Parts: sequence; structure tokens; C-alpha cells
Amino acid sequence: MSEAAPRVEVMPFHAGAEYVDCLSKLHAALEPARYLEIGVWKGESLARARAASIAVDPNFQQPEFDVLSGKPECHFFQCESDGFFARHDPVAILGGPVDLAFLDGMHRFEFLLRDFANTERVCHPRSVIVLHDCLPVDPRITNRDQAEQFRAEAVVPGWWAGDVWKLPVLLKRNRPDLTMIAFDAPPTGLILIARLDPASRSLNERYAAMVESMMTADLADFGTARLFDELAPRSTALLDDPAALRAALFG
Repeated sequence: MSEAAPRVEVMPFHAGAEYVDCLSKLHAALEPARYLEIGVWKGESLARARAASIAVDPNFQQPEFDVLSGKPECHFFQCESDGFFARHDPVAILGGPVDLAFLDGMHRFEFLLRDFANTERVCHPRSVIVLHDCLPVDPRITNRDQAEQFRAEAVVPGWWAGDVWKLPVLLKRNRPDLTMIAFDAPPTGLILIARLDPASRSLNERYAAMVESMMTADLADFGTARLFDELAPRSTALLDDPAALRAALFG
């Protein structure tokens, strides 16, 4: 008699506005002058920006969207994000600290942890960093190996969120000074992080221990419902009220 497949805890599909539409609302509400995006792919999210921008991706695809319209300048760096931060200074490139950043690069949490720490250093206290894919509804799209993700039975067949869900969990444990707001943006959530401290080096100092503490964690074991309870996603309708959004982010 064959062994029954383990039960997979799947949450209801996110009910809010699509994540790219949320990015448009966020740009409109916060009006950033300087924008950084890591992980551009075909440019759908980059096209939403109207600020002076930096786009970083190791393998740019043929754009399917107008990524230049409305931008006073846009700088493209075809390299991995670690190499970008090692060789370039976004503050010098843009003429000031980054106001808004969207991190959607390599979908492994230790990469996103480095991207977050590097990005925070080039921001200011009222900047906002946005994380993608950190609130998946189905553990079957969260394996570290992308090749294992394309399973027809997953809620979002073919989608790969990777294990970046671990980063907000780590930040809540290690950086309680940050303000974190999760949104129910399909298909895999959006997380806004504010009250940044560009002078902080705590993530760098704790990096090895943080990575070790979560490397073997699995969302199926951690619990999808537990993740949603910890991050407490809010309605994307908040993005339609700029004053309420700024109050939630900055107090």
C-alpha cells in the first residue's frame, strides 16, 4: 500500500490588486525622485517608475514594456547585484540616496538578505524598500531549486517564489526597529519596509548566523498559516490613500 502524500497547507489566493499595479500606486503615493530595482526581467515593474532609476539584472530580457518613458534618466547594469554594489555607488549615480527600491532578484533568501542590507545603506530614513514573493500561498512554489517548482498541482503552476519568505521572518526577529507592512497582492504578496537606518551594520554582523538559522527551514514545516499570521497582510486598498499609507509607514 503506497504512502499517502503529505498534506500541503495552502492559503486562499491573495485578494488585492496585482503587484505591478500596487507598484504604480506606490510610486504615485510616495513620489520618489530616485528609484532602484534589482531583478528587471522584461521590464514590467520598471515601466511603472517615473523617477531617475537604476536597473540591475544579470540577464536583461528583450523589454516587453516601455521602461524609459517618463524617466529623467535610467541606468542599466547587467550584472549580479553583489557585483553591482561592490563596484558602483547608487548615491553618486543618482545624485542622492535612493527613495524607493524594489528587490526582486535571485529568489533565495540569503541573496535577498544581502540585497536588503546593501540597499538600506544607500537609502535615507524615509525611504521604502519593497520585497516581492515573500508571502506565497502555496509551499510547493518555495523550493530553493527552481527546477523543482514547475508542478501542475501548485496553486500558481510554473511560478517560482523560492525561499525568500524567510527574509521578513528574519527581519522581524533581528530588526524590530523596522516598520514592515505586508500586502495581499497577487500572486505572492508585497512587503514594504520603512524606518530604515543607513548606518546600521547589524545585518552584516549577524549575516552568517541568520542564514544558518533558516537555511534548512521549509515552508511546509514552518506553516503557511503561521507565516500569514506573523506577517499579517493588509488590504492593498491602503495604497489608494497616500496620507494613510505614509502614516502607516512613518508614523
